[in-house]
Amino acid sequence: MSVASYTCICKRTFTAQNYFNTHQRSCSKTKKRLSSAISTFKELLSQRKKHRTSHSEGGSVGVAGSHNIPSANQLASGQASHLEASHLEATVTSLPDLSLDDEEVGVPLECEAAESDIEDISLAQRRPRRLNRQMPQRFRDVLPQPPPSVPLGARDRYLAPAVSVVALDHQPAPPVSTILRTPRNIFGLVRQYFSSVVPTHDPEEYVTIADLSFIPGSPQVDDEEHTPLAACDDSRYHPYPNRSSFELGNWYWNQGVQKSQGDYMKLMEIMGNSTFKATDVCSTHWKKINSQLGTNDYDEGDGEEWEDEDAGWKRTPVSIDVPFARTTELPGSRRYHAADLYHRSLVGILREKLANARDDKLFHYEPYQLRWNPPHLDAEVSVYGDLYTSTAFHEAHSDLQESPGEPGCNLPRVVAGLMFWSDATQLTSFGNAKLWPTYMYFGNESKYRRCKPSLNLSNHVAYFETLPDSFEAFTDGNGLNSECTTHCHREFFHEQWKILLDDEFLEAYEHGIVVCCCDGIMRRFYPRIFTYSADYPEKVLIATIQNMGMPQDRRQRQTLSRSDERRRMTVNSARSLIYEQNFAVGSAAVERILKPQSWVPTSNAFSDRLGPLGFSIFCALVVDLLHEFEIGVWKMLFIHLLRIVTAHDPGLIHQLDQRYRQTPTFGSATIRKFSTNSSEMKRLAARNFEDLLQCSIPVFDGLLPEPHNQTVLTLLFTMAHWHGLAKLRMHSDLTLDIMDHATSRLGQQFRQFKATVCNAYETHELGQEVRARARRYLKKAANQTAGRKGTQPTRIVGQTEVDDLEILARSAKRRKVFNLQTYKFHALGDYVSTIRRFGTSDSYSTEPGELEHRSPKASYRRTDRKSFVKQLTRIERRQARIRRIGDTIVHRPHVEISEIARSPQAHHHIGLTQRYPIHIGSYLVSHPGDPAIKNFVPKLKEHLLRRINALKGPPGVGDERDINKIILKDDRIYQHNIARFNYTTYDVRRAQDVVNPKTSHCNIMVLRSDNDMERRGHMYIYGKVLNVYHVNVIFIGHGMVDYTPIRMEFLWIRWYEPMDEVSTWETSTLDRLNFPPVTNEHSFDFVDPADVLRGCHIIPRFARGKRHADGSGVSACAGDKNDWREYYVNRFVDRDMLMRFHFGLGVGHVYSHYRATEVGLLQREDIALHTSSNHDVDESANDAEVSDDDHDDSDDESDGSDSGLDIVGSNESLLDQFDEMYDREVDLDYEN
Repeated sequence: MSVASYTCICKRTFTAQNYFNTHQRSCSKTKKRLSSAISTFKELLSQRKKHRTSHSEGGSVGVAGSHNIPSANQLASGQASHLEASHLEATVTSLPDLSLDDEEVGVPLECEAAESDIEDISLAQRRPRRLNRQMPQRFRDVLPQPPPSVPLGARDRYLAPAVSVVALDHQPAPPVSTILRTPRNIFGLVRQYFSSVVPTHDPEEYVTIADLSFIPGSPQVDDEEHTPLAACDDSRYHPYPNRSSFELGNWYWNQGVQKSQGDYMKLMEIMGNSTFKATDVCSTHWKKINSQLGTNDYDEGDGEEWEDEDAGWKRTPVSIDVPFARTTELPGSRRYHAADLYHRSLVGILREKLANARDDKLFHYEPYQLRWNPPHLDAEVSVYGDLYTSTAFHEAHSDLQESPGEPGCNLPRVVAGLMFWSDATQLTSFGNAKLWPTYMYFGNESKYRRCKPSLNLSNHVAYFETLPDSFEAFTDGNGLNSECTTHCHREFFHEQWKILLDDEFLEAYEHGIVVCCCDGIMRRFYPRIFTYSADYPEKVLIATIQNMGMPQDRRQRQTLSRSDERRRMTVNSARSLIYEQNFAVGSAAVERILKPQSWVPTSNAFSDRLGPLGFSIFCALVVDLLHEFEIGVWKMLFIHLLRIVTAHDPGLIHQLDQRYRQTPTFGSATIRKFSTNSSEMKRLAARNFEDLLQCSIPVFDGLLPEPHNQTVLTLLFTMAHWHGLAKLRMHSDLTLDIMDHATSRLGQQFRQFKATVCNAYETHELGQEVRARARRYLKKAANQTAGRKGTQPTRIVGQTEVDDLEILARSAKRRKVFNLQTYKFHALGDYVSTIRRFGTSDSYSTEPGELEHRSPKASYRRTDRKSFVKQLTRIERRQARIRRIGDTIVHRPHVEISEIARSPQAHHHIGLTQRYPIHIGSYLVSHPGDPAIKNFVPKLKEHLLRRINALKGPPGVGDERDINKIILKDDRIYQHNIARFNYTTYDVRRAQDVVNPKTSHCNIMVLRSDNDMERRGHMYIYGKVLNVYHVNVIFIGHGMVDYTPIRMEFLWIRWYEPMDEVSTWETSTLDRLNFPPVTNEHSFDFVDPADVLRGCHIIPRFARGKRHADGSGVSACAGDKNDWREYYVNRFVDRDMLMRFHFGLGVGHVYSHYRATEVGLLQREDIALHTSSNHDVDESANDAEVSDDDHDDSDDESDGSDSGLDIVGSNESLLDQFDEMYDREVDLDYEN
């Protein structure tokens, strides 16, 4: 047999293909030749585009016609089909498609020569046919793309002339209501603008495949985008005197407080750089520089003066009027200076943001509506996600454009969407140091960027204060009751907000501010507050009401909405009694005015300052999934289920804990290990309660007798379903209809659960509840004792406390009933309407605010623990100013490095190592009689032969059928520890699952073939990966040229088989699986890794027990000694998995769009929810897993060539474009 050789164009020769491939990645001559070919091809594309553009210059703008259509606000809300015939007249304009006809593009001569010689080379040396041959539709892996961009040619042709501030004698006429639509992309997404001109700024142009990926790795940053630091003048590092000092300062302040090994290596990299000079560092005055960097406005000119766009911190004293009732010794109100508020100017923060060139290119100046029109749907539907695509943003934008402009100004008017978060946090694990920060985000930025703390998109607005302890001394002896004290706390909070909502902000709110943006265009920005995210107690404080829960029907939520104007008039009447006539805050006269609507006599800052401008704070208080559901409704249900299980059989609690501990983990941190007793709920965060819910069905199955068991399982299924829908990052009208229906069902099932299951058991407090009640009692007693003695309460420790706890623990446990009459149950009915108005819940969830708490907690360690609030303001400014200095010197990628794949374009990655060879003969001899290896070699050769026949050409044409034509080189297969599978998620992002056969992360899912769809509802087949291999195959059959081996990867699989004939959403059951007998010839198989959709979460059905009670199995290769009788497929493990079971409704799941069209298996029960009747709902409505690394694995590298992909507007063209995606030789350009 001749030895194969591989020769590079640099004349180097290799005998092994993997070494040849590795060399080609670094060969400079190969890269130069490839770059030249790419440049030639791009030049051809550019010439062809210019040619097509010149032909269409004299054509029409693309007006589809004028129709009576809804206004921008109505279209944005998706209500076009429900409106009367009196719609505003508008023009629908489709932006022209500037795509190329493939037949018009010239082919380089090198390509023609290569095609003519292809039959004379081996299969291994040919260009991989798999990359330009259409794959089966069910296996197509479509790479994510951003929403379709506005074509550059269209923008150049249809842009309005440049605008500037000019003197006009009259107001400009309102703009014509025009709808501009972009071409569809591969997923069927269309952007729709409500504007008469094409947007001048399109952030989607800058979004790349790396921005859309959540895969661990490192981004490939273009060196041309960098400005070398050595070429910069030292003055650009000011106040640092030189580069070396700046890099050390940046490392210290912005690389974390607790330095890791990675931070240490970064320091070594800085100090080991040839440009680093130790003398420069030794002469640096660090204290002086830190003082200059931390200068703020309250330093009264003693420090450094920073540029205008720097929004420094201010210090303002806060005072309130304390009312003393007529029954006190000295009635009347007295002024009390409470504390100093550290805050920043909201307008200054806006100016600072717009001056940031790094963030500006991804800042949306103009909103658009995202529409979805895939081929399997009869009508186009709206898509909900980011705030700048929401109904609320469209309404604000439309109202602004239709309102009279500023006199003498015709600048473009832009809405700056403000989103607030506030929540008090404990800065230390022990001690009483607390901070009450307020964060502000801009809704003009993508929520996927806002949720990453490393991108520093959170703006610290203020650190709120509470009434100090000296307030008690101020009121001592004057008979101030608890109602008045609570009233003063409310007044103090809103006084601080009045400082933030200053005259400068009100001026900007009404008249806007003129800013020259980073693209050189002057625009007028109008700040608008859209959302305020807070937990329930703070919502009550912000809204100045006694409570937010009113047990009314969902249909009455709009008619019973609170009026801010009525509230202001009512509160003013009550305040007149309190502050002018010296009535007590809780007096009967005051209560008669306020109690019917649950008002409180507090001057609301939002109502007083922004109410006259049309703002209502009640509309901005959005739902909070974290506090209201995950540690609200679900935690309440989980606790009561524990009470019921304890009432039925106390010993079952230990069985429940054991089941949770046996639940396998999934993903890097999707489902974490339940290491402790879940029933004790010790130190659980919201993410832990989320894991408990997602895995609850197999755990609770069988703990209660029927019919209570089925009622609980159905309720848990609906709870997990509703929770998954509520956390979706991309919704459509179809999924919102499903969620609305699920909300109604959830309310019905809660009432059924209370009426049947809860009433059947007498439930009492759990042990931890009794102990918690005892601690509260002791704390209250200590406070009362200290109050009588006039001293501070001390913590009771020692044996006395233990004895008291034991005494109370022995006391009778109080009876507990399940309570549906709470605000958190009531709020579940608001989620659908809130998503329709503001976008998906992750955009305004309190979770980003909770993550941002890490920043002040880390900075607190650098303070002296005394005047830490002032020091935190200085640290925040140091970090921000150092980042800004770095941005002006070197380009920093706007993506989070830790979440970018090195090669997200690849469908899967299996290492190149051959360090773990397995001799097939020896392996088979070492497992005699094992049914898993029966016919191992013939099955493997059949599998490999099918794939080789597919590589050769169309099916059935010249296929080789003799498996003896397959030779396994050296009779060896090579084992790998892990396999990584990249996939496109439902919300058009790139994610990755790691499959490790040695851990519980060994299960995969494959789409069922078209001719195997006899079981409706089972769209997928599931398998357990026994091992990951590759083999070097020599093909000697028809079409063989020489004996060059081909590397082929495969998975050794043990299949699961479904147990249910029907498994749909209507049955409220999870798919049940089991392993067929190991003696079944179809139990074991081989799978091409390219056919894997993603990993899946398989949980044992604990109630049925294990298959082999004695722990002895039949097959050592299969490891069947640990088999369970049945398994559940966890469809709620993450949001992408949930949408795979809503077949055809995931925007990024393109395979389901065409499968639904071909076989008609779109879930009709989901689509039918458009017309289903919604039942009334009264009250109801996220550590890391152990990951084994194959250290010899290296990531696949892809070709760096680009080519434009233009999406056209018809279904037929879209299908052609989809096929072309797999037929072209060049990669797709996701940037344009």
